[in-house]
Amino acid sequence: MVRSEYLRFLQTLNSETISKNERKIANLILLNLDHLASLGTHQGQRIKAIIQLAQDDWDTLSCTIQPPVENLTSNKSPITQLKSLKVGPFRGFAREESFDLTNNLVLIYGSNGTGKSSFCEALEYSLLGNVAEAESKRFRDQEKYFRNIYVDHFSAPVLTGLNVDEEEITIDADDALHRFCFVERNRIDNFSRIAAQMPAKQTELISTLFGLDSFSNFVRKFTTEIDFRYIDLIGKKAELLAQKRQALEGARQQIEINHATLIDINNNEQALASEYREGIDFNQLLLEVQGNNENIGLISKIEYEIQQPLAIKSSLSLVTLDELGINIVNHINEYSTLYQELVDASQQVSFKNLYDAVIQVQKNSPSICPACKTPLQQVVLNPFIHSTEELQKLQYLADQQTKLQLLERNIKQELLSLAQIISTCCSRFSPNSLTQYQVSPSIQENLEWWNGLQKPMSDGFSAWQHLHSQVKQLEDSDKRIDQAAQLRSEKQAKLNYLRNLSRDITLLITRRQIANKSLLNAQQIINNFDTENAQLIIDVQAESPKIQKNHSISEAYNKFVILLNAYNNKLPKLLVADLSEQVVELYNSFNRNDLPSELLATVKLPLSQNQRLEISFQNTPNQFYDPLHVLSEGHIRCMGLSILLAKNLKENCPLLIFDDPVNAIDDDHRESIRRTLFEDQLFAGKQIILTCHGEEFFKDIQNLLPAQVAADA
Repeated sequence: MVRSEYLRFLQTLNSETISKNERKIANLILLNLDHLASLGTHQGQRIKAIIQLAQDDWDTLSCTIQPPVENLTSNKSPITQLKSLKVGPFRGFAREESFDLTNNLVLIYGSNGTGKSSFCEALEYSLLGNVAEAESKRFRDQEKYFRNIYVDHFSAPVLTGLNVDEEEITIDADDALHRFCFVERNRIDNFSRIAAQMPAKQTELISTLFGLDSFSNFVRKFTTEIDFRYIDLIGKKAELLAQKRQALEGARQQIEINHATLIDINNNEQALASEYREGIDFNQLLLEVQGNNENIGLISKIEYEIQQPLAIKSSLSLVTLDELGINIVNHINEYSTLYQELVDASQQVSFKNLYDAVIQVQKNSPSICPACKTPLQQVVLNPFIHSTEELQKLQYLADQQTKLQLLERNIKQELLSLAQIISTCCSRFSPNSLTQYQVSPSIQENLEWWNGLQKPMSDGFSAWQHLHSQVKQLEDSDKRIDQAAQLRSEKQAKLNYLRNLSRDITLLITRRQIANKSLLNAQQIINNFDTENAQLIIDVQAESPKIQKNHSISEAYNKFVILLNAYNNKLPKLLVADLSEQVVELYNSFNRNDLPSELLATVKLPLSQNQRLEISFQNTPNQFYDPLHVLSEGHIRCMGLSILLAKNLKENCPLLIFDDPVNAIDDDHRESIRRTLFEDQLFAGKQIILTCHGEEFFKDIQNLLPAQVAADA
């Protein structure tokens, strides 16, 4: 079946729109059909085999599509009736058997295993040249399938019949003429099974019914197109050269990019120089900022200057010294006055101390006199109350005494501060006349020490005057240190600016170096390419014819697969075109005992892969249903049988050959089918050959026939 349908497909390629290379691929498939049909898509088995065959034989393959073998046979006259069949050894026939087929109705009865199927397969082989069952069981070498296992031999059956001129002839196999003469039980079974499966499988209904499922399966196993996974369309050498040329193109792009980069660097260099100072260029900027072996740059110069240490400030000032001197004098005078006042009131001050002591004793002896130990209830005058009252009277003296103590502490602190100033001066100026006033274990800062500072020294100036002069010098020195620190801060800021500027300069220099190096490398790649790849260029030229052949194979194969799939997709339409009315008539005849609401008004047969079978009933002719949803399995089988018989009628086939229809049809429909075949006039004039193993079915057919016809059957 695959070969027969493929040969029919080949005839569609005899068109000017089909290229020679596409026909070459088609002929290649035909020459290796049995081998390729056994290969699938797993790991690219079939496509790899096709490529290998095409590469080996491409130059010798014919681009002419030969007519099918049946068109070349001497006997093209259609037959009107079969006369005899000689078969054996063949399948179940171990020796030659002869069958008389001269009647219009031939009934073959026998139980399972008696050779009915072998008889029908002999007819199929003789009329079609192949047996579908052998293909379905994957017998690519059909002779092995036909060989009788007992004698291990096979002889082709001999079938004779009458042609239109009533001449008895030996019938040659012609699939195109006889393919629709057969109604097989297995096809109807498969039709009903697919009908119950998922919608995606239902597009295969028509192909399965007409035995084209093996051809459809054969077509599906062609890889959609040949790509780089299976065939070299570039060339190993050409691919390598292309990769290198891509690198060459990259080198050209690098040259363009680096030229643009250098222009950008020039602009950035000039902008950086102008930002630093107008009127200089980048090289002058580089020399001034970073210097060279002969000239020190500003960065190095400023770094050296900043690294020089600053003097330590004394933090002394004349204002502070003068204020300290005034405070000491004032506090000493105030202290002397207050001290004399307290000396004059010393008796009272002594009583104050006494009263303070009594008050302090009260905490330890709150109930007795601290002097005589007499209970307070018995003394004339309570000492604690008396002391409190007297202390209140002496509060002024107490305050003055406290103030005197505070003045004494202040004077000591001020003299200590003055001693520290003298110490600072002595550490800064050497030799120094103030050294004799430095505080030491033998010299203490006191009033005598202070008064000594005011006395004239040997040079006529007092120590205080010398101190005043030295503090003035240190204060001036501190100002100079502050100015130096401010200058250092300004230099640090400038140094930071110059360092940032130096980084920008270095970045531009580095970018220029990288760009120049990349530019040089790219130019070298371009200059050396032809020399370095001379042999590769020669190899690519030598490889070119093979790659051109591979392109021709790939393009031809891709178009061929498109054509093959298009043909396969059109088959259902070609098979069932204009059959709808006949199918309705046959289906209703098979179901003549059903209610009118169950009889069909219209059948829409699927004409493409995406269409589905639809029906409407006589009571609602405009409402369509999916028969797979609304019909029983028995009715679906009747639908399949109706389509096959309608095609037999449409093609005006002289024969109708049934292979054991009993198992394909349920009991409820067998009588109506018998009446349709043998009582109605639809199949009048056709020779009907029917095999069955059901005795009742066989008897029912004989009872339905006229006596003479039944006697001859």
